[in-house]
Amino acid sequence: MHVSAVLNNYYAKTMRKSGYTPEGYLWQLEYRDTVRLLQEKLLLFIRLNEKLRNNIGNPVRFVNNSVEAIEFNFVEFSEGYRLKFIEPDFDKYCMRLMELLEPVLTGFVKEIGYGAHGFSFRFRYGSEVLEKHKSIWGISHGGEDQRA
Repeated sequence: MHVSAVLNNYYAKTMRKSGYTPEGYLWQLEYRDTVRLLQEKLLLFIRLNEKLRNNIGNPVRFVNNSVEAIEFNFVEFSEGYRLKFIEPDFDKYCMRLMELLEPVLTGFVKEIGYGAHGFSFRFRYGSEVLEKHKSIWGISHGGEDQRA
């Protein structure tokens, strides 16, 4: 099913009133109803990125999106990839992955009609767990880059 068809299905079932203007009500999707759409976008990104695709054993176990957070399980990376990129600086790799995913998240925020959304990330590597937060803007605010 095409992404726009999936989104149209969401619009039909999960809209809520977010305000009122003289022209009528403003409608917005409930974020919880878009979680599966973002999961599919993240999995598609992995399939299209050769380096990730070739080094992740099971993409479904690697990334799991929920209402609470986007979770990554770095154990799913190949041993060589972990030794080369993750073990030297776990925190730095997490930040780089967040930057890599930013266009996907920005497109998603725009597609669901949000002006912005704050995402929580949870990165797991063995017993290590790192949590990060990032605001993604779907619209520009005065020409300034306001991503946190």
